[in-house]
Amino acid sequence: MIVTATPVDDCVPKFFRVYMPAISGDDMELPVSFNSYLPTPLPKYVILKSIYGKIWKMALRRCGGEVERYVLVNGWKRVTKDEILTTGDVLEFEFDGSKCFNFCIYEPLTMCKRLRRSSVQSEEETKDDDDDDVLVLSDGDDDDDSEDADYNCADDTDVILEDVVAATDDDDAVLDGSATATDDDDDRQYLDDRSNAFFPVKINPKKISQLRIPSKVINDYGLKFSESITLIDPLVNKFGKLTRKIKIQTNGCVFIRGYGAVIRRNGVKSTDKMICELEKAGNNNLVHTIKFHVIK
Repeated sequence: MIVTATPVDDCVPKFFRVYMPAISGDDMELPVSFNSYLPTPLPKYVILKSIYGKIWKMALRRCGGEVERYVLVNGWKRVTKDEILTTGDVLEFEFDGSKCFNFCIYEPLTMCKRLRRSSVQSEEETKDDDDDDVLVLSDGDDDDDSEDADYNCADDTDVILEDVVAATDDDDAVLDGSATATDDDDDRQYLDDRSNAFFPVKINPKKISQLRIPSKVINDYGLKFSESITLIDPLVNKFGKLTRKIKIQTNGCVFIRGYGAVIRRNGVKSTDKMICELEKAGNNNLVHTIKFHVIK
């Protein structure tokens, strides 16, 4: 997305954004020039309200770094789906000074304001989409009295990442032929439980839509999977757990969909190391949780 700063009218502070799907993630950064209009203390959550009254709730977080930045976290992808945004749509955001951003959409060719969604989705389709992007907050999330807590943002160049894959390109191996037992032991030191199954990942700059669990790991540990799984990353105490769908192909390959939020909110770069630890329920080998250990 491209942010265009504009002069503020006498009444309502506003900013414009041009929608670019190629660089649109699940978080939306506010223009730095808009910082002075945000209230103190910073609200934990704000709502986005369309011109026809539809409402979305998003978390508001402060980014760390030399320049103070603020981001609407986990939910922007939901907005783009509901509004069926297309390349070049111009979005206008007006802030009420408290917790509400009213926004409208201008058609790129005519610059006429869109008064309703470009098409209507059925309730069933909307429900299916919600499952892909649901954010499950931890029990203690609302008790966090640090409403102005920093959000660990990725650099702008890292927000464009689209997929994370296992550390090998071979579906039948976790590590390539050059890997050794020493490498395995080095990675295992990061686990909460060294007896758990695990695998390292590397960042693929072209895809972060889903994560593949290597078939060798699945076969070696006799792992089983249900339709969804819980993701826990280093920022779980601040932003909560993530629930994501699992896709199991006929050849046995297992993919976790909608994984990009882990990359974005942890600011993971292609030079970082990440270890995925798989936690099972009892002795039935059913994996219910994946813990992500990020080594900067």
